[in-house]
Amino acid sequence: MRQGAVWWALWFCLAGVACDDKAAVVVADADVDAAVLDSDGDGVDDDVDTCPDVPDPGQQDADNDGLGDACDVDADGDGIIDEVDPCPGLYNPDRLDNDGDGVGDACDDDDDDDGVIDTMDLCPLDGDDGGLDMDGDGIGDVCDDDRDGDTFFNFADNCPDVRNESQDDQDRDQIGDVCDDDLDGDGFRNDEDTCPH
Repeated sequence: MRQGAVWWALWFCLAGVACDDKAAVVVADADVDAAVLDSDGDGVDDDVDTCPDVPDPGQQDADNDGLGDACDVDADGDGIIDEVDPCPGLYNPDRLDNDGDGVGDACDDDDDDDGVIDTMDLCPLDGDDGGLDMDGDGIGDVCDDDRDGDTFFNFADNCPDVRNESQDDQDRDQIGDVCDDDLDGDGFRNDEDTCPH
């Protein structure tokens, strides 16, 4: 008990308002400084214990809210109670879990569950990346918006798999000349056409 609490207990007891066993002990020892209490027996005095009723000798407090993780229903302070938080202990209010394995992306080393850890995975959110990176930009082809690296998005690129900055299309068939098997659009493959242009 703190010293102030001792004096209040003493006053209540002497005033006849309330005098239980604890107060009687306080009255008996009123001349002694307040005893140091450790209600949960974790070796940390109650007046500085982040969880005075729950043993937590390490006093971890991930969200620094003054309430120890051992007794905090939302230890990371993300607004999601730990019981349903896919990453308890790590702030992640969006609760994303790309691969649906019950471990949130914020704390999952393999977000797409393809067996390749995210830091080594060219497409950490796509389990079918095949490890291919045509343009060598460190983003796998499956998840790269410009897989040939010619500055044209795949959906707008007339040759999404062949670098083609000019986007030339002689026969206007929306297949760029650098990847068109029939440049002039006459129905004959370039390698069989006597006049492919």
